[in-house]
Amino acid sequence: MNIIEFVKSIVQEFPKIAEVCNEIHVDFTDDTPTNYGLSSSGDTLIKCYVNGDEVRQHTFSLYAVYQSINDYDRITNSGVLLELQMWLENYAKGQQFEFEVGDKIFSCELRKLTCANGMLYAIPNENMNDAVQYQLQISAKYNLYKGDLNNEY
Repeated sequence: MNIIEFVKSIVQEFPKIAEVCNEIHVDFTDDTPTNYGLSSSGDTLIKCYVNGDEVRQHTFSLYAVYQSINDYDRITNSGVLLELQMWLENYAKGQQFEFEVGDKIFSCELRKLTCANGMLYAIPNENMNDAVQYQLQISAKYNLYKGDLNNEY
């Protein structure tokens, strides 16, 4: 499981996800209400240790499509995204996962999830009475354990 699959599985664990989302897609969001799309923005090396272990950060945009007929709907939508943001940021650190690169499997550990900018992003059908799309930016900082200098990609 790579970091994209891992973060997707974390988002799917959000207790209210079934209330607001039918499915979480990767790099795609349907323009009908109750669709989420998790898009990867890239992975960055933050720090490399002498033994080859790394601290990395992966960034995502989470797109959520909701109904938006009136202010009540839009306030509810923003409230759910705020709740999701707070839940993700308080998600248990130290969760383990494995990352496969070629024929090598590395152990990884989640250090921190941060979220920002849960905002209205687009009106896909150019009609506020249809669905609107929100965007939440997520960063996942994690340790990738290589453990020795001879472990090459």
